[in-house]
Amino acid sequence: MSFYAAFGYKTYIKEGDACSVTPTDDTGMTEVKNLSNFALQSSSDTTDVQTYDDSAGGWAASVVTGNSYTVDCTLNIDMLDPGYLILKKAALESALGVTVEWFRESPKPSGDCATGLPILTAETHAGVAYVTNFSEDITAGNIAAVTFTLAGLNAYVWTEAATA
Repeated sequence: MSFYAAFGYKTYIKEGDACSVTPTDDTGMTEVKNLSNFALQSSSDTTDVQTYDDSAGGWAASVVTGNSYTVDCTLNIDMLDPGYLILKKAALESALGVTVEWFRESPKPSGDCATGLPILTAETHAGVAYVTNFSEDITAGNIAAVTFTLAGLNAYVWTEAATA
């Protein structure tokens, strides 16, 4: 078990294509074992807009013109792990339109500190992405690791944890 899983995080994937829809749960998906990092990063493109209104005092305003996301991942190699095999195939065939549908579930705490109510559903993130920058690092004396990036295709979906 990896440190990632020991904290209660779980990530599931499934082979897809550019027409895949964002999964709403882990049904029919394969858990990725041995993950040690799943760093979801969103970024926004901005354009500065200069206002000449006296009330703005000459300050420019940044306007968001686009959003994107990536997920930098690291896992210890298990060459027989079905999750590793799906990711490697998707990386090799990304130029052919192969994507992965992904679903990450955060740990479910025992309760909400503010209300005392139990948490019924965990926070989740999900999306569809291409597998890019696939790299295997096999160094003598170290655990063999794979790093790769999920480059998002459309927006990812975030679902809040919910109480009773």
